[in-house]
Amino acid sequence: ALFAAAAFYFGGYSASAYLTLKAADPADVTEYHRACYELLARPSTIRSPHVLTLLGAVKRGNLQVIRDRITETTEQEANALQLGPDEWVGARLFRQMLERFNQTNIRAVLPDGEQDFWDPLVRSLLNRIPPVWDFFPSQIDAFRSGLLSSSSSFSLQMPTGAGKTALCETLLFYHLKKNPNDVAILLVPYRSLASELRGSLVKRLNRMGLYARCAYGGTVPTGDEVRDLDDTRAIVATPEALSGLLSADPEFFRRVTLVICDEGHLLDGESRGVGLELLLSRMRARENGPPRFVFVSAIVPNIEEINAWLGGTADTVVRSTYRPALVEFAVLRVSGAGASKSVALQLHPHETETTRFSVEGFLTRDDFRYRNPSTQNLNTYSFSSVITQTIATARKALPLGPVAVFAANKRGNQGVVGLAEELLSQLEKPMRLPVPIQFVQDAAKLQAAVEYFGLEYGNDWVGTRVLAVGAVVHHGDIPQESREVIEVLVREEVVRLVICTSTLAEGVNLPIRTLVLYSVQRQRPMLARDIKNLAGRAGRAGATTKGLVICANLNQWSIIEPVAKQQPGERVAGALFALVGRLRTALRQQSLPLTNENLEATAALHTLIDGIDATLIDLAAEELGEDVLVRVAGDLAGQTYAARQADSESLALMREVFELRARRIAAIQGAGRLAWIRETGTRARILDSVEVSLFPLLENWDNILTPTDPELINAVLTWAWEQPDVKEAVSETYRDAIPTRESFAETLTKWIEGKPLVDIASSAGLDVDVMLHVHARVITYVIQTAVEQAISLLRKLMESSGRELSKAVIDFPEHLRFGVPTPAARFLAAGGVKHRRAVIALGQSPELSVVAADDQIQIFAVALRLLEDQERWLPTLGRLVLEQTIKDLKEAMSANEDQ
Repeated sequence: ALFAAAAFYFGGYSASAYLTLKAADPADVTEYHRACYELLARPSTIRSPHVLTLLGAVKRGNLQVIRDRITETTEQEANALQLGPDEWVGARLFRQMLERFNQTNIRAVLPDGEQDFWDPLVRSLLNRIPPVWDFFPSQIDAFRSGLLSSSSSFSLQMPTGAGKTALCETLLFYHLKKNPNDVAILLVPYRSLASELRGSLVKRLNRMGLYARCAYGGTVPTGDEVRDLDDTRAIVATPEALSGLLSADPEFFRRVTLVICDEGHLLDGESRGVGLELLLSRMRARENGPPRFVFVSAIVPNIEEINAWLGGTADTVVRSTYRPALVEFAVLRVSGAGASKSVALQLHPHETETTRFSVEGFLTRDDFRYRNPSTQNLNTYSFSSVITQTIATARKALPLGPVAVFAANKRGNQGVVGLAEELLSQLEKPMRLPVPIQFVQDAAKLQAAVEYFGLEYGNDWVGTRVLAVGAVVHHGDIPQESREVIEVLVREEVVRLVICTSTLAEGVNLPIRTLVLYSVQRQRPMLARDIKNLAGRAGRAGATTKGLVICANLNQWSIIEPVAKQQPGERVAGALFALVGRLRTALRQQSLPLTNENLEATAALHTLIDGIDATLIDLAAEELGEDVLVRVAGDLAGQTYAARQADSESLALMREVFELRARRIAAIQGAGRLAWIRETGTRARILDSVEVSLFPLLENWDNILTPTDPELINAVLTWAWEQPDVKEAVSETYRDAIPTRESFAETLTKWIEGKPLVDIASSAGLDVDVMLHVHARVITYVIQTAVEQAISLLRKLMESSGRELSKAVIDFPEHLRFGVPTPAARFLAAGGVKHRRAVIALGQSPELSVVAADDQIQIFAVALRLLEDQERWLPTLGRLVLEQTIKDLKEAMSANEDQ
């Protein structure tokens, strides 16, 4: 095992070397063999004096010690030849490892790495589990290309798992230490990824003395969030959350000097790409000059074009094909019929015949035979369908490690739900295929999770039933708190089988060994670059030495084959470019005039006009007249990435849209209300609607006492129900069973009152999966966004007439966001307590009802003290939520003390 691990190490695969020796027993070996073992296996307790010396040298920044050890070991190697082969082999192997370690250890790679400047980062890396004391080849290439020391914009194209997060962390540390008054942004596309980084990278930066935080909840920052910006050095944010922060605090925007754009290929994303491109364009057009950009993606073939747009040069593009765990591809092929039918697993189907081979009889009739318990007759489970073969393949792969089954859709027989039901159907029959529950590592943790999902979504929900048999489902409609529970179960290998959609490819790191692709086609085939990103999740550094991607549907192999052959994939043109093309076609076909009214009435164009407006508001100084602002807007259109690709007609249309929005912003400025938009970070397009449609709905905006007041909910929903984006979301989500506004108000009220989603679904007469979609798409996204924007503007309207909006109305958006009825529950949720059930129960306790509503420290202290009485809370919360909430409260209080 040691020599196999050494081969991995010398080849640049230190993570695979670590994994190879993870379970090895180094007893009864020479001192040099032990040193080699510990240098590769990184055990929690280091016993070898040789390795202790090396790590001490790295920790203190004295690399001369390592060079001296090479000299000494070279001499000892020569002497060892006189003692015997074992001693000589051990000494020689250790000397060669020393020479490599001398080149790849973290201090050797970092610029001026021996300086004490790097001490906090080095300590952080060495104290991790497992410790990090050298860099991957991909990371070394990036550092040596000038990623840290250069002031130019950079772009990094590196495969998934090649160490992008560690690169970003190192860059953030270097930039912020070198520029103590500046701010750095790590821009991530998904709330799920921001949430994961909140518990890892953000915590580590704070421990290193660099105050960092996450922003991913809403589009309008709270007063506390804006005040907090003065001391903030780093922010991990989604584009929509960052846009609000930049608008609310122009001085903070001016301090931003580094922007890292992770998962940058999402410039092409239908739902996020337009907003992302316009946000980057906004930063490029900043009055005091653009920040430095670092654009990161695993799958953009034309990354040089995007790098040039962001201000980089040909020398500031770093491409790497290195992956710490290799990926193999395979496809299922059916042969025979009737009793002789079987399914072969063909490995490397895209390669030459010399490397291609098949595992014949991978699935046969015998795998699906079972004895009927009632009749004792031998039956055969039909395995002619792709869905049956997919689940059976996943089960057969379980002994190798964690398995993910991917479906392009969430619901229906062809989606995640259908796959989960197929698994349950198979497990009802005592077939000889491996059973997921056999691979559960911690039965108590599994049972706690089953209890949790039963309380939240009901015991009949497919996700709960699948979990009870040792598997999980994972998709974007499942609330974030529950997805994190699922991810922990998979990451800790409590369960080995996950059935999922593309949420698996959204940056969340899970130790998947085998990925079974059931379907890579929705209305049209998935893009090759998206499949490549998905396939990159198979085989994770430190978890496995290689990954396997299996195409279960032979008819779709032609879609996957270009990825297996490592062909470049589709270029990224940007969603803005595509949207302008659709707008151009629609205007021509429908003979519509291009007006601000038509733009604002079209939900599909809202990301376009919101992004343009935010940039123009930044540039609209007091002394800037309308004509000048219109000219600036036209110039700004030419600075987008879309403008680099557009023909003259599309570019003229873009300029016209930008100029129309400039006139809209100028009119708001002329009415003296531009400061409202700027100070709140809200969207200009809803200003008139709030004033004309929402404001008159209540006379007592200043006298609402609770956020659950039916009068308040009715007024807000009456206004929101008529907004174009809300109408579109409701129609898409409910399809042919669109509810009345009154019945939806009941659903919304139950959410704010703190009812669990299973109860809300039952009251609304909805299937739980439909309710999850309504919750994710309508309640906590579209309506939440509209309401938080409207309330911010409503507050300004009230102030302009000498009145003050009531505290209950001001706080209403956060009550809506978290689905909680009390101020204490809102504070707990906003302060980092993950589980809604816990914040609601604690917030309604008599003990917290007497604590001052704005005394956050006391609220957390009392809540933690209450949970000491576990017998009181277990029946309400369940084991999983109780234990996680105690942990959340302790971490929140510790963070408050640090600040």
